[in-house]
Order: sequence, then structure tokens, then C-alpha cells
Amino acid sequence: MYQQATRSTAATTALLILFLINMLVCIPGAHCVAGRTLWTLARDDATPASGWLRHVSSKWRNPFHAQLVTIVCVILLGCIYIGSATAFNAFVGSFAILTTMSYLSAILPHLLTGRKHVRPGPFWMGPIISRIVMSIASAYIIVFNVIYMFPFSMPVNGATFNYSSVLAGGLTILLTGWYFWKISHGYVGPIVVQEASDDVLVGAVGLTKVEQEDVRRQVLGEDLR
Repeated sequence: MYQQATRSTAATTALLILFLINMLVCIPGAHCVAGRTLWTLARDDATPASGWLRHVSSKWRNPFHAQLVTIVCVILLGCIYIGSATAFNAFVGSFAILTTMSYLSAILPHLLTGRKHVRPGPFWMGPIISRIVMSIASAYIIVFNVIYMFPFSMPVNGATFNYSSVLAGGLTILLTGWYFWKISHGYVGPIVVQEASDDVLVGAVGLTKVEQEDVRRQVLGEDLR
């Protein structure tokens, strides 16, 4: 596209270098986010081998095991692109579907349960407007995700088939099976106590009442003596 627009190999190369610089700057941060996200799930016992993944290295002072797993996964995805561009494009194309489905898994239960299981915070919407917003968001995600799974062209063959539906459906089945397996083995989810107000938000994971109060006072800058 740049070659056609500029009709210059040098200009095309210069423009592509800008994307390369952006990738070099952003990729390390993206790796850190992915590794710490996996570590957070492992800390809450929501992943396979969670005892190993939740380990924080005293040498490197970070969740080294979780970071290593995410790097290996990225390398494997790169190998998929080398083997089959169609399969890799299916992974990339399913990103929007999988991301919005994760939003739907949080919004829709919140709507159907009448917001009974979430403590109100400083940005709490009223009962009427919240139902309107959540209903529109849920309907938008459902309708457009179905559209995103349509084939790219007709007639459909192996090259033009939209494999995003296979990925989204397969991952949904695997994650649902993993969820039911975990809850059948005593999984209760993370125990988080949060105190929310306009001035302070304290999240204390697995702390006693006394420890929670100490954390709150430290955030507020109060003397603990």
C-alpha cells in the first residue's frame, strides 16, 4: 500500500521503519503485561500448574515462570505463521471476538443477576441507565461477533473459510470444561475485600480484618502506632 501511494522504495522503507520502532518499544511491555496476567490467574489457582506459575523468582524479582510460558506461547504462534498463514490469520482475526466475549462474560451475568454481587463504587450507575447500557453492550457484542464469524467470500472453501468460529467455539468449550473441572475440585475463586470511595480504593487479597485495616490506614497515610 505504501509502495503504491509513494511510488518510492525509500519512502516505503522509511514508513515501515516507523512501525518497526513502535513494535520494538511496545513488545517488551506487552510481554510483561501478558506474563503478569498469567501470574495473576495462577495466583488465584485458575490455571493448570498454578503452584509453579505463581512462583515469584527471588533472583529476577518477577514472576519468571509465568513470563517464560508467555514467551514460549508467542514463539509457537510465530511458528504457526511460518507453517500456515491461514491458521495464523485465524488467530489474529479471532482477537476481537475473544476479547469482546470476555467483556460479555462479565457484563451479561452482572445484568442478569440485577447487580447483586458487586459492591457499589464511585462510578456506580443508576438502576435504569445501567440496564440500558449493559443491554446495548451485550446485544452489540453478540450480534457483531456472529457477523465477524461469517466467511469472507462465497463460495466457501478451505482457503476462504473463516476459522475464527472454530477458534472461538473450541476455546469456549475448553475453558468451560476447565471451569467445571476446577469447581468440582473445590475451586472457590479469589477472595478479595475492597473498600471503595471517591478518595481511596483498597484491595486486600486474603488478608484478615486487622490487616485490611492496616492497609487502609497506610494508603490514607495514617500513623499505625
